[in-house]
Amino acid sequence: MTSTYGAGCFDEFLWIFAQGASNGHLDIAEQTEQMCSLFRDRALPGLGPVLDEYRAEPGDLVQWGVTDNADLLAWLPAGAPDEWPTVIIQAGRLGAVVTARSSADTVLGLLTGALRVPFFPDDFPGERPAFSPDPYD
Repeated sequence: MTSTYGAGCFDEFLWIFAQGASNGHLDIAEQTEQMCSLFRDRALPGLGPVLDEYRAEPGDLVQWGVTDNADLLAWLPAGAPDEWPTVIIQAGRLGAVVTARSSADTVLGLLTGALRVPFFPDDFPGERPAFSPDPYD
């Protein structure tokens, strides 16, 4: 997906990261490190059962996106990398939704409405979602 679009924002809400993005706010490595730091030594009541199911630790997650509401999208590294499920983590409450879709299919599902996340706003996606590339790239 990032090879096609690069880092940027879908529908003015869903930000996608890329490895080595010149904008640190959209760099997978930098954002994953910040997310892991945030989760370190913290109770994760909504996310914990998901991690347990996949035999993963918070430090195993790889964050590849974020919403304007600070919800996180991360891969759960279970199985082959091209088959890693995505966990969408609710900001603040740390509720979680898991999808077995690839990250590209997750974004497509979110933009078409085929994948609904209960804590995403009702007006997402809009009628004609568009992509805005990172202005710093």
